[in-house]
Amino acid sequence: MALWEGGTEPWTVFVSDALQSRLDACCADGRTATAVAFEAIEAVHDRLPDVVRGAQARLRSPHARDEVHYLGSGPVQVRIRPDAEQAALLARWSEELGAPITTWLPPVLNAHLPGRVEPENMPWIVQDEQR
Repeated sequence: MALWEGGTEPWTVFVSDALQSRLDACCADGRTATAVAFEAIEAVHDRLPDVVRGAQARLRSPHARDEVHYLGSGPVQVRIRPDAEQAALLARWSEELGAPITTWLPPVLNAHLPGRVEPENMPWIVQDEQR
């Protein structure tokens, strides 16, 4: 993976189509996905573990019944291009959460970005009553 101008490798996360649309709307004013991601992290930082834990769900499919899905996750690639200091923060938060950025960033974006928050109106996603 090539280094970008900021000097660190881009980080790739996978988000749902719906979350990608919400992220694109936020980036329409010229902000980058990286800037929006750090705004989202800052907004939920004091409750970050709870947001991630609360985003656990299952897909309503007999084949995926036991797989844990995180709200906001999906097939669409988003590149986050942190500078060295931001990359160190992402790594530290991943270590503290015990999960890679690919697990916890989509739920953070889902919780923060304006628009319909998953799983509203998504009958294929099931959230357990007890987590």
